[in-house]
Amino acid sequence: MRVPFAFKFIHAADLHLDSPFRVHEGKNEELRDLLLNASLEAFSQLCDAAIDQKAEFIILAGDTYDGIERGARAQLHLRREILRLGTHGIKVFLAFGNHDPVNQSREASISWPENLIRFGPEPQTVALERDGVTYGEITGVSYENRDEKRNLAQMFPQSRTESFGIAVLHTNVGGSKEHGNYAPATLADLIGKGYDYWALGHIHKRTILCDDPLVVYPGNIQGLHMKPSERGIKGAELVEVSPAGVNHRLIPLSQVVFDLVEVDVSGCESFDSVVDSCLEAIRSKSQENGGKPLIARIALRGWISDDIDDLAANLDMVHAEIVAESSRMQPAVYVDQVEGSLVRPRRLEELSSLSDVVGELIREVGEWRSDRLKLDGFSIERELRNNLASRLKRIGLEESLSANESDLDAAENVLAQLLGGGSPA
Repeated sequence: MRVPFAFKFIHAADLHLDSPFRVHEGKNEELRDLLLNASLEAFSQLCDAAIDQKAEFIILAGDTYDGIERGARAQLHLRREILRLGTHGIKVFLAFGNHDPVNQSREASISWPENLIRFGPEPQTVALERDGVTYGEITGVSYENRDEKRNLAQMFPQSRTESFGIAVLHTNVGGSKEHGNYAPATLADLIGKGYDYWALGHIHKRTILCDDPLVVYPGNIQGLHMKPSERGIKGAELVEVSPAGVNHRLIPLSQVVFDLVEVDVSGCESFDSVVDSCLEAIRSKSQENGGKPLIARIALRGWISDDIDDLAANLDMVHAEIVAESSRMQPAVYVDQVEGSLVRPRRLEELSSLSDVVGELIREVGEWRSDRLKLDGFSIERELRNNLASRLKRIGLEESLSANESDLDAAENVLAQLLGGGSPA
């Protein structure tokens, strides 16, 4: 790669402009309005970033629209922003994906600006020029139909430029199970073509498949729901190319963040303490995500205290209370669901009847308690280590203990906790 000067571009994908969010009645009005405009506003901020960074161009690598109807509001918003970019000399290269294929989509009667280059169903190469100097080339292709089964990567010509070569493709590299297997390709298909940067779309989670050459999924610019690939801060890739090499980083664009909030309730002894722990975790998650409005799913984890052993049966009540309390938070928060993966410690009498090594050890402790002669030289550390070495190491019981009633109680407690799959408090 030999470039005559430094330049920048922004790589985005999966805009899903004007995606129809499921706006539940429980969300407050502020959050409802944010959701209705989230994808459009995220794209506007993407264009702001391109102008601020003095980018040469923007790449949109497929699924710019949410469906084949494309939507008049989405198209008009896209046109307005591309016109604004044109006043700053910024071009936009657009490929179509499975949500907006070339031959199956319906488009409003709109005259598109000259600074928009739209790729067709066969690979097309465009020279990148500034002031009459060619500094690279960009090759892209669009889906002909939604159910694109062709290996489009293999259709790309070998890169011939001595400057910076970019390829634009909406594809499922490696057959990810989380997304439809459209335009399937392998990483080897891409790397073998000789391009310096593969601008990919389709996978909604930001993923760097290769560093040399760079093969990048930027993810989508706005999360759409609570699926794992939609969680967290979303954005676009800012790429800086110079004679010294290539640097890239994520530009955050999410207007509303979908995320999972995990809460350990092991120390909670009442329902209100569970709610308080959840609210504190929500505040922490909101800060972690840059103070953006948050749609959260609460996942309760840990041991249930005897005082709240019916917590799992009352998650709806906990959810309602969290929604009520969080409705006053700023920035806006909505909790869509509370789920639990909770453990109730098993009673000692249950464990002592088991036929495995833990049940045997608990019965031995009972014998030690009734036969003082067996306590001579007794060591919890030795007795348990001999039987449960690997588990004992994990809970950090390292020192030998003298034999007394409290030690016997401790031995029974340790065994009960170990069987439950956790560690003693």
